[in-house]
Amino acid sequence: MKTISKIFLSMLLACVGTVAAHADSPLTSSDFAHCYNDIDMVAEAIANPGEVNPTVMNYLADKNVPVDERVAVVNAIGWNFNGLTTGDQFGTYLMKRYKAKNMKSLAKKLDAGTLVVCAYAKAMSNYFNVDEAVELAEMAVKKDRTNSFTIRYIAALIKAQKLMDSDWGALYRVVENVYNDGSLRVDMRQCAIDAIWDYIKLYAEY
Repeated sequence: MKTISKIFLSMLLACVGTVAAHADSPLTSSDFAHCYNDIDMVAEAIANPGEVNPTVMNYLADKNVPVDERVAVVNAIGWNFNGLTTGDQFGTYLMKRYKAKNMKSLAKKLDAGTLVVCAYAKAMSNYFNVDEAVELAEMAVKKDRTNSFTIRYIAALIKAQKLMDSDWGALYRVVENVYNDGSLRVDMRQCAIDAIWDYIKLYAEY
């Protein structure tokens, strides 16, 4: 893939204003669910984008399911310019399950993997405002004791979305730092890692 020039990328993202900037962004351009289409729940979500049911909620909340497979389901559920309710539905489901009064108290009860899945679901549901998702993702990273690449990579992707409107150089670096961190336990399929990186690396020259 040839490197896109700074001028061309600027035109690509800005020429038609905010709509283009958000439609072509870290969260919306990072499609990696296909890398997990051999997983039944992922395949089902790919076939029914935007749909959430109790079975999906149980799967996303299951600590015994690898975190990379769970975020792949969220990726498959996808996004919509007008927003989805996935993040709010999952948050409400988790609060009932863990008897939490609000997201702050819930975050304290969740394991790092489920917390980053929740953060990613919220970010994908409303990628115009990822403030809460960034906060939850950062908490997930702090709670993680497994040195998970997936948790840090998804958290970085959410942070990159936040930086989309302010600092493209920082957007690149926040993901690059995780991508190049050889100390992490790689628990994400290489296909998925590459699918995200192929978009993020377009910002390398900033």
